[in-house]
Amino acid sequence: MKKLRNLFLLLTIIAMLISLPSFDFGIKVSADANNSSNVIDDKDSESIDGDAAKPNEGTQKTGDKFNDNKTISDSINTDGIATTTSENAYLDNKTNYHIIDTKLPKITPTWGNYTHVRNMDVPSNYTSIDSINTGSTTFKTKWFLPEGFHVSPGEHGNYQGGIIANDSIYFVESAGTNTNKGAIVKIRLDALDKLGINDGTQQNILAKVFNFFNRNSAYGSDHSKSLSDFIVNTDVYRKDNRNIQTKISKMKKGIATANAKVKKNQKTFNNATKQAKKKLAKAIKTNRKTVKKLKKKHVKTRAIKKQIVKLNKAYKKLNAQKKNMSKLAPKAFKTYNRVKKAQDKLITKRNKQISEWNAKIAHNNREIDRIGQRNDLFSKYFELSKLLTISPVTNIGHGQTLSYNPSNNHVYLAQDDKLGVVGDDFYNQVTEMDAENMHPVHVYRFKLNNKGHYYAIHTLTFDNDGNAYFGVRGGPKKMKGTYTLFHGTMNESGIQFTPVKGLVKWPGSFNQGVTYNRNNNRLYLLSNDMIISIPVDEVKNDNIQPQDVHYTTLGTNREFESLSFDSSGYGYLVVLWRSEVLKSTTPID
Repeated sequence: MKKLRNLFLLLTIIAMLISLPSFDFGIKVSADANNSSNVIDDKDSESIDGDAAKPNEGTQKTGDKFNDNKTISDSINTDGIATTTSENAYLDNKTNYHIIDTKLPKITPTWGNYTHVRNMDVPSNYTSIDSINTGSTTFKTKWFLPEGFHVSPGEHGNYQGGIIANDSIYFVESAGTNTNKGAIVKIRLDALDKLGINDGTQQNILAKVFNFFNRNSAYGSDHSKSLSDFIVNTDVYRKDNRNIQTKISKMKKGIATANAKVKKNQKTFNNATKQAKKKLAKAIKTNRKTVKKLKKKHVKTRAIKKQIVKLNKAYKKLNAQKKNMSKLAPKAFKTYNRVKKAQDKLITKRNKQISEWNAKIAHNNREIDRIGQRNDLFSKYFELSKLLTISPVTNIGHGQTLSYNPSNNHVYLAQDDKLGVVGDDFYNQVTEMDAENMHPVHVYRFKLNNKGHYYAIHTLTFDNDGNAYFGVRGGPKKMKGTYTLFHGTMNESGIQFTPVKGLVKWPGSFNQGVTYNRNNNRLYLLSNDMIISIPVDEVKNDNIQPQDVHYTTLGTNREFESLSFDSSGYGYLVVLWRSEVLKSTTPID
């Protein structure tokens, strides 16, 4: 029995992790290193997620001694995947940079010491404290996230990049600091809403269920054992329910076939009746026409009168037939009546059997509830496990670059193990994947060399036309407190990025992401407690005006990780600690 229980426990965990093939992104270098960032011409540190430690000075060569990753068992590598390589994708537009003269919003940059939310019973609710060139924004908890979807000893509930595509939300879930390991989690938005997990009632269920069965804690381990016992002890009832549902489905098909036969014969009878009515109407018309002619004769002999009487009697009989459908098409009626009686009898018998089977299912469910002591989380566990697609733990870099390309329905992830200035042998590597099955379809390897300074990207997004964008916190010499955007292309034809000469004022802290809103064609730059948006067209045209730059600042003192948008323009903001998804109460400008 112990072996059987362990087997069911293993099968249960596997069922929860509806696994995708893992990825081999090729580069395994320094993990979450705070290297000095030489953005454009100057050194301006770009630290990671609240780590305010002094960045390492100078550049670093890549190599094994900077590899903090442990052995990663990847079942798929990119050796056979088409690859586009560029020795230098940095295209200098040789123009003078300038700072876009916008008014700055009120904000206290959040560099660490974040507020920790303990209570999941009450949704968080945050309204912007200031905004420039745009209106107020409010975010409210959509879901609290569990400590971890995948089972990993190093898991600490850190969620990084996030996107929305195909009515699903994707997260990059980090397995821990200095590991560069993680998983991509895909959740169907519509299915979660149908389960009642929304911002008004059960926003904590998602976290409660997966934390409840977290085998890395004594609390979760005990529940996992209880769940395995539950599965073993209820197996006979659940198996019986599955068999009954199969029988019911088959019987319902039989009922549908029976109804189709009745409908077919009904149609045949109706057509026969229709033709009979036409023939009857013609006979009545002829009868009345003959009577009318006879009545018009000046001399009505006995024979004529007798003929009129005979015609009138025939007319009454013809009218009587109109009221009796069975006599209009007696053969078709007889067939229809025979088929209907037979099928009605069959349908009644089958519906009775279905009712009996449903009663048996209800009985089995009561037994399942009794064995599970009516533990709602057991059933929630099974329901939720069907809605998730989770990759195995794999090398995902820092995970901040998860992005969606609307032009080809593909997902992109850069393994950004290093930040800022890197060695001259370092290639940025971005893996393009199918959004449905997450299989790699293309790999992009490129250097970004600006006058001998080599850079690693930390953000990435795409617009509707497939143009690529990323951004870095920093600017040329003597232009401190700015943010530089890059736009370009990343496809099979080549890779190139050009810096935008208009530098955005950056009063926030860390560079947490760049994303795109398909609803309003704007780019969004994310920092802790700050959101900046800019029209994509003005970025591509390098013509950003002060009024184009929208600032929204909040006072959450939380760590912002990603921002994504649904088809209506509502924003989904992933924040730490505790991890949760906040949804805007209105579409974001």
